[in-house]
Amino acid sequence: MIRQKEIGRIYEKWTDVLLQTDLFKNIEKDELIRMLICLSSRIVSYKQKELITIEKSTFSEIGVILEGEVAVIKENFAGDRIFMSKLTAGDIFGEITIFANGEPLATIEPIVDTTILLLPSSRIVGICPNVCTGHSMLIRNMLEVISRKAVDLNKKVEILSLKSIREKISTYLLEQYFEQGRLTFTIPLKRHELAEFLNTPRPSLSRELKKMKEEGIIDFYMNSFRIIDLAALKKSLST
Repeated sequence: MIRQKEIGRIYEKWTDVLLQTDLFKNIEKDELIRMLICLSSRIVSYKQKELITIEKSTFSEIGVILEGEVAVIKENFAGDRIFMSKLTAGDIFGEITIFANGEPLATIEPIVDTTILLLPSSRIVGICPNVCTGHSMLIRNMLEVISRKAVDLNKKVEILSLKSIREKISTYLLEQYFEQGRLTFTIPLKRHELAEFLNTPRPSLSRELKKMKEEGIIDFYMNSFRIIDLAALKKSLST
């Protein structure tokens, strides 16, 4: 009992972050702490560039970012690294691995020093011995997370299938516009991250962004963008 109280106090520090995640949606704070103890979860800190998972190696846990940032990276057959996404506090990784025989579909690498909650996948999908009331809600939430992740993956595939850099840029900016609901917005990626995400050389990306700015289609400063001519941006996809 004393040990559980000690662990509970450790989790207490992170409950505000965890309760904001989709994975623990609609689960009460006290129930969350009890469930984390029941699931034998653990909190681990990683240094910048210290690999958390490696593509095609064995990984049997679900990770929740408590603080910091990580990059999700895949490698093609030529050995080129493809930046898939950036995850920050509250984001989740490894949930698809549960149904992939424990084989990570990507490499997870900290961009900065990062703290992560790790949940054993076998305890999540298995039968809860303590019949935690939040366990069924956790599984339901996880299925919703996986569904949304599949949608995001389809968007990524769509972008990678485009031939021209302008088409890739336009598609990405239009997605940000529809998601954020305004013509002026901030994207979550730095310039080199955006280049990797679009699978485009950074100098080529910078040149195309400059051309689009000169043509009066967009304006930008660092990772802040403003769509000036929405019709022209949409037209870029049909040329």
